[in-house]
This record gives sequence, structure tokens and C-alpha cells, in this order.
Amino acid sequence: MHKTILFFIILLASFTVDAQYEELREIFVEAESHYLFDEYELANPLYLILEEYMADNANIKFKIGNCYLHIPNEKNKAIPYLKQAVENASYDANPDSFREKRAPLEAYFALASAYRINYEFDKALNIYAKLKSLSSGKEVLKNADYIDQQINACRTVMAFVDNPVEFNKQNLGPDINVGSMDLNPAVSGDGNSLVYTENRGLENRIYHSRKEGGKWEKPVDITDHLGGETDMTSSCLNMDGTELYLYKTDDYDGNIYMSSYSNGTWSVIEKLNRNINTKFYESHACISSDGSRLYFTSNREGGEGGLDIYVSEKNTKGEWGTAIHLGPEINTTYNENTPFITRDDSKLFFSSEGHTNMGGYDIFYSKRRGIKWGSPFNLGFPLNTPDDDLFFQPYNNGKAAYYSMLEGYKDKDIFYLVMNEKQSVSTYEIKGIVSLSDTIREFNDSYKIILYSKSLQDTLDVGYPNKSTGFYSFIVKPDEYSLTYEGVSYISVTEEITIHQDHLTKEEIINVTLEPDPNFVAEKLDYSKVKVIDAIDSSLLVTDVIVKDVSDSDSTDEDVLYYTVQVLALHNPVDVTFFKHAEVSVVYNKEDKFYRYTTGKYLKKNDAYRRKDELIRLGYPDDLFIKTVFREKK
Repeated sequence: MHKTILFFIILLASFTVDAQYEELREIFVEAESHYLFDEYELANPLYLILEEYMADNANIKFKIGNCYLHIPNEKNKAIPYLKQAVENASYDANPDSFREKRAPLEAYFALASAYRINYEFDKALNIYAKLKSLSSGKEVLKNADYIDQQINACRTVMAFVDNPVEFNKQNLGPDINVGSMDLNPAVSGDGNSLVYTENRGLENRIYHSRKEGGKWEKPVDITDHLGGETDMTSSCLNMDGTELYLYKTDDYDGNIYMSSYSNGTWSVIEKLNRNINTKFYESHACISSDGSRLYFTSNREGGEGGLDIYVSEKNTKGEWGTAIHLGPEINTTYNENTPFITRDDSKLFFSSEGHTNMGGYDIFYSKRRGIKWGSPFNLGFPLNTPDDDLFFQPYNNGKAAYYSMLEGYKDKDIFYLVMNEKQSVSTYEIKGIVSLSDTIREFNDSYKIILYSKSLQDTLDVGYPNKSTGFYSFIVKPDEYSLTYEGVSYISVTEEITIHQDHLTKEEIINVTLEPDPNFVAEKLDYSKVKVIDAIDSSLLVTDVIVKDVSDSDSTDEDVLYYTVQVLALHNPVDVTFFKHAEVSVVYNKEDKFYRYTTGKYLKKNDAYRRKDELIRLGYPDDLFIKTVFREKK
């Protein structure tokens, strides 16, 4: 009798557990559907419910943190969740699976970004560095250069913060700022028409106002006139305010549309031709004051990478012609977005994740030089911040602007800004490429550039070349400087430069090639001095892989992750700071219980052999091994 009762109790409990599991899984699926379409404010409450029942799930904590990171004025709430998420993060985690308890390595990037946005730059730099150390071959850190870009942003942002731009701002008032999120102010060249977007969570509404007697009239919701769809956002108005260009998501295909204003009403939007809209993603457009050129953004093939800025000329039939790429002076390997051309056609304002910025998108402008564009100039802090800064609508040829800014908790209002030209940023950029004459290998932290101020007689900064490209950059004020370029086993180079207050350009390019030092004699590493420790830092530990000698492996196997140089193999964990001139990862094999200390992740075997020869020249023993690393088959 008692056994029968016990059986039914256990059975009932299993039904209860199964029902709860299914209910939680359905909540997860709903949250993911919102998350997939960037609907973070709808997804986050669902993830928070899941966290109450799945407190040890790092993947859920990552999703919560990443949602907060995309919600205005709540980004600081991301940090505690992301800190917990990275405690159990893995390169092979599947964040789309309800069963997954591990966070993806993306959690490190999100945590670093959260620190950066909250002005905690030292913490951000530490997390970015840790993320780079976790690279496990060709399938991880595909955006490694962008991580380097964010690292550079953290190192240069204080130069902007210490020298803020001054401007006067005027809120357009409650008649214009009708909602909590009033965005994308598009103003006609004559200054008499304004169209903007009110975001209402899942939908957008488009508003139109005209200026009468120097005052903006009460806006009219024109969404239904345009066709009634709520996935549109305003892009720009033409000179007299009779043509409105809009971006429409079109189920995340991204296209540009146009509406005409006649007899007091707006027409239903029409999609621009195939020279503008393609099978790729188009996100924004603006028209020149004479109506002959359309500047727009697209991630179509043939660009520098990501979203780039293009221009199209209107032909004699009134149709937009072939799109012309604006070139590498404007476009970078990262994203460019929301371009605006001034009324006199002399300046192009746009936002970019590249160039020299403070992190995320920054606003830049470039001056036209004949048929070419000059080097972009960062508008400075606080117009630009460590967060994303987009859609800066210039007015009066860039002396003023309309811009949506945070105003209170989760509230964005449209402001009219007047720039104080006398207080414009007097900062300049020294940048260039460091290369090595005898190799094309990646740089590490033993290569550095020391920036010295002659007036202060002190070192101002120490920079490091980009790991893969050798690019470096400093933001400086007018002064006399010397730059010393150093690398272990290479002859140091010193360059001197004077930046005047009225310097002709905003940037100076200094490219340097380091030559091997023929007198360099490396100190041999004494492995007997390596220090045994209790445990390896988990951020350096690589598991779920198989390591074999090159002679025992087939390099054509599709499961090969990379080739690496093994500098030591022991049964004990040791302090990796012992290994000089090398960023070391530790591969642990559960079967033979060996810790294999390796450096470099190379897709080509010959690159690994070249790295081995270099390490020997730097003092490592001759008996280093080249290893092939495979993904562990499950």
C-alpha cells in the first residue's frame, strides 16, 4: 500500500516538473522571438522570469545583460548580470538553445561594452584583453579588429572628455516632443519643415510640423498618409520640404522610400529604384540642396565592409543613377550610417564605428576638397559619447543642428543646437602603421609606441600596434612631441613632430618600419625557474579540443581549428607570466592530464613554423613543437 502511494507521488512530481519545464521553454521561445528582432524591452521581462527559476543559467544572465545594454538609461543594469555570465562562458555555447547553461564568449564583449559606456575604461580594457586571449581558432573572434577598435577608443576617449566642445541647446518643447522617444529629426534646407519619428516600442509614428512666425506648429501624425505601416523612420527632407525620404525595415531587408508633399498632404511612399535599393541592406538617405545627388548607406558587395556611404546622381530622366562609393577616406571596414550633406555642399556629416572615436558610433564631418573628401573630424565630447551616437542633422551649413538627446529617464527629446565655433575642439590625431621588415607576423604587447611631450618633459601615453594591422593612433593637443617605436629584438625608431594651434590638417600620418637588431642576443629561458601554481585562470584554459603532432594529423581535416606552437607540456599548472614575448593559452587534455602551454593560432602550418623560429631567436629552447588542434568530437 505504502509503495503504491509513493509511486503515485513520484509520478505526480514528474508530471509537475515536466509541465514546468515546458512552460519555461515556451517563455524562452517567446523571449527569443523578441530578442531576434531587437525588441529588447519586450524580451527582457521574459528573461527575468526565467532567471527566477534558472538562477545558475549563465546564458539567461547574458541575455538579460545584453537587453539592458540596448535599453536607454538602463545600460548600467547590464553589468552585474554580464559579470555573472562570463563566469561560465564558452566558445562553443549555443545561446539559442533552451538547454544551454553556458553563455557565449560574446558575453565578454557585452561586459566590456557596458563598462565602456559607463566610463569605466580600465575595467573595459581588462575584459577586452581577456576576450582576445580566449580566441580558439578561425570560428571565434571574427570581429577581432573591431575589438581592437574599441580598445583604442577606451585609450583615447579621455583626450576628448578633457577638452569638451561647447554648444547651446534648446529643447523644441512639448508640442514637438510628443512621446518618450522622439527621434530622427529631418529638417528641410530652408528650415521651415520638420519630420521626425516617435518610437512606441513595436511601432513608429511619423510626425510633420511647419514653422510659422519662427515657431514650430503643433505636429501632425502623417503615418497613415504615408501608407500606414509602422516600420518606417524619417531620413531626410529636400530643400523646400516637399520630398520626404524614409527608411523602412521591410522584414529586415532595409530599403529607402520617398513621399511627396502636395496640396497639404503627403503621398503614399514609393520605393526608390534598384540603383539605390538592392538585395542587400540600405539604412538611410539624404538629398543635396539642389536635388541632384542622393547620399545613402548600404552594405552591398564591393564596399570597405559593413555599411558604407554611397552617392547617386540624378540623370536627365529624373532617375537615380549608378551608386558611387565615397572611398576609404570616409568609409572604413566598420559601419558608417546616417550621412547628411550641408546646404552649401561643403561638409558631409555622418556617424561611424571606425576612424578615431570613443566607442560605438561617433559623429564626424568631412570637408569637400574638390572631387575628394578630407579626413573625417570627430565632433568631440559630449556630442559624442562612449555609446552609439547617430543622426546628427546639420543646419546652417553645420553651424547648428537638430539632434535627439537623452532628457531624463528613458526619454529622448529633439533639440536645436548652436555650435560655439570659438570653443571648437583643438585636438589632432597622430596615426600610422608599424611594420616589421623581416616578417608579417602579428604584434603583441612587447611592441609599443611611447608618446613624449617636450613641453611637459613627460611621457603622455603608451600605445600598442593593432595585433593584425599594426595600426596605432594618439589624440593630442598642440605641442612638440617625440614618438619612440620599440619592439623586442628590433632597433628602436624615434620620430619628432610639432602640432601647432593652427595646424593645416587634423591628422598627421607617421608610418614606421622596424629593422631587426643584429646585435640582439636573447636571454635563454630557464625552464627550471617556472613557478607551479594551484590552478590556471579559466580565461586562459582551452578545453573540448584535441591536440596532435603535425606528423600525426591530417591538415586537410575539416575539424582542424588551427596550428599552434607548444612551448611546454606538464602535468602541473604553472604561472604563464613566465613565458616572455608570447600570449599563452593552456590546452588541458583530460585523458593524459597534460597542460599544454601554446602560443598562436594559425590557419597555415608555415605560419606556425615561422613563429617557432622567432621564439627560438627570442630565447626559447630549440625543441619547440608544432601542434595541430582539432575540435573534440562529441
